[in-house]
Amino acid sequence: MKGLLLNFGVACKSGGLLTISFLLLFFILPPCFSQNNPKYELQAELEQKADFITMDRLGNLYLCDGSIVYKFDLNGQLLFTYSAFSKGKISGLDVANPFKIMVFSKDFMQIVFLDQKLAPIQTIHSLSEWNLYAPACVCASYDNGIWVYDEVQNQLFRYDANRKMTNKSQLLSQIWEKKVSPIGIKETESGFLVVNDAENGLLIFDRFGTYLKTIPIFANRLFFKEDKILYVEENLLKTIEISTLQTNNYLLPQSDILQACIENKKIIVLTKEHKVIIYRYL
Repeated sequence: MKGLLLNFGVACKSGGLLTISFLLLFFILPPCFSQNNPKYELQAELEQKADFITMDRLGNLYLCDGSIVYKFDLNGQLLFTYSAFSKGKISGLDVANPFKIMVFSKDFMQIVFLDQKLAPIQTIHSLSEWNLYAPACVCASYDNGIWVYDEVQNQLFRYDANRKMTNKSQLLSQIWEKKVSPIGIKETESGFLVVNDAENGLLIFDRFGTYLKTIPIFANRLFFKEDKILYVEENLLKTIEISTLQTNNYLLPQSDILQACIENKKIIVLTKEHKVIIYRYL
């Protein structure tokens, strides 16, 4: 597979992102995305609408709609569902480990882990037990760890598989003059911790919580592939490589897209009407 290099951001719930530059890159996008104006073939439009979408490394598609998670294959076939009505609206979904999916409820300060069939296998009933007061965003970390951003303490905290705190960042207010309001966090495969902040852009930390840099991209919904970030802006799919900041743009199949995920020569898009549509590259 060949792809390209570019600029971008991360997501949970509000939108904007990125810039450009051109370079050949490997293993991010299929061969047809070596063109900035690829051709598309409509494959399917799912009946189920969604607030946001994501994909795991096995090519499974996840739709989150309120308190329900739906798992589909790349042909649009529904595989499994998970309902969390008693836990309120789902705030975050991390599928970095497709065999231990993380579902976060901000209202209840609770995390539920699901297996590959979306059956609950473990529950952290209240993050207040970890001396957290207002956990706003969570994500999976290496070795079954968890990163949490706490609004009251204004810090990032990492906990290991035994729920022991191993790392924490400095106060985010000591790094930026503007108020920090993260809407999503994500640890990449090589260990970058990306904080998607509505006011400051993408805040990049290492896997130990040490601040590295800020990328001025503002986007609500992001998709990660290795250490590349994909996001949508003005009918373009934009990408950025975190280490080098190399970027590129690709024309999308329609103009009303909020979010896009890519896998196996297919692009799955979420529209402004919350429809989910699957296209194939030609």
